[in-house]
Amino acid sequence: MSRLLLCSAAAAGLFCGACQEPAPRLNAPPHGTTENASELQAAYRHMVDNALLTDMAVSDIHFVPQRALLNALGEERLARLASLLELYGGTIHFSSNLTDSKLIADRIDQVRNYLCEAGIDTTAEVVVPGLAGGRGMDAAQAVLIKAHEGTYVPKKGAGPGLGLMAPTPKSGP
Repeated sequence: MSRLLLCSAAAAGLFCGACQEPAPRLNAPPHGTTENASELQAAYRHMVDNALLTDMAVSDIHFVPQRALLNALGEERLARLASLLELYGGTIHFSSNLTDSKLIADRIDQVRNYLCEAGIDTTAEVVVPGLAGGRGMDAAQAVLIKAHEGTYVPKKGAGPGLGLMAPTPKSGP
């Protein structure tokens, strides 16, 4: 009897749980929109656009492996980048770890063609190879800056390092 009661309670719990409304989604399901969008989705869209404007990059992950064919992620990214390029202009950087220069050139051409079909003027250098934001800074340069600011003091006996001398502590108020 108790087993029947336990099974009935479990079945009732499953039925009650299935009748609830699904929670609003912050993101859309893959390749589409959701019918139950969260009110916060618009705010996050602006955050994503700001991040895309800062990055403006496409990489190997946006292509089918070993081919110059955009995958679904690449198409979605370029569709959004195209609308941002139309509004603000800029340059898209193509970053790749590949050594096949023909495949890299073909992928850059694929990005350029996609943008051209989206109505972006591609006569100027819209797509360039390399990392977005430049090469960055070497660790040695960062250590020199920190040592100069007085926020880094090399440990004694820590190895040859950069040959830096510890800065004198700043005095003052």
